[in-house]
Amino acid sequence: MSKPVPEGMGWRIAVTILAFFGALIGVVVWLFFYAQDFSVYQNIAVVAVIILGFVGAMGATWAAWGMKYGAKWSGKGDTCAE
Repeated sequence: MSKPVPEGMGWRIAVTILAFFGALIGVVVWLFFYAQDFSVYQNIAVVAVIILGFVGAMGATWAAWGMKYGAKWSGKGDTCAE
């Protein structure tokens, strides 16, 4: 039998996948179409901002879920205490 999926998991996974590919596409578009007019350091800064934006979006997306379900899983290994 499979374990029930915690509530709110589906849209968070979808947002994570879309944000990851959005960030990846953003980096590729920047590097191939806009980077030539800027210095190496400016390009590194832009890529870092894209990565930090992705990490911030993931933190905002998953923080509430982690606080809600983290207490159930703390100290219990990988099993969820129902």
